[in-house]
Amino acid sequence: MWSILIVTGWLIVSGIMDIRTRRVPVWILALGGALAVWAAFSRQSGCVEAVKGMLPGAVLVLTAFVTGKAGYGDGIVLCCLGMAMGWEKSILLFGISLFLICLCALVLLAMRRVGKNTSLPFLPFLAVAWIIVASL
Repeated sequence: MWSILIVTGWLIVSGIMDIRTRRVPVWILALGGALAVWAAFSRQSGCVEAVKGMLPGAVLVLTAFVTGKAGYGDGIVLCCLGMAMGWEKSILLFGISLFLICLCALVLLAMRRVGKNTSLPFLPFLAVAWIIVASL
């Protein structure tokens, strides 16, 4: 229970920084990595499950490297969360966060508030998806 609340607070702070500056400081990513390792060891599900949980984040980091259309911080945060949650919940987390950002983008495009090349911060949507998945 405490680990969920601590990670939720970390995600909310990271999301606020992502909204304000469009960057996530390295010290916040390092703190999240330490929290993820702590949560992964407290679950005792094994190292293989933690590594499999990191795959969606690794795909996002690879996408950021190849295309430049995603942020490295978003992928690193997703790796940390996946390590703490495991494979199945990590895929669910990534899917829900993508669904939420797509809904927001559709609404903003329909209202003509953004253009097709406007970037949106991803971490606030990841935080909302975390709250949804953690409550399951």
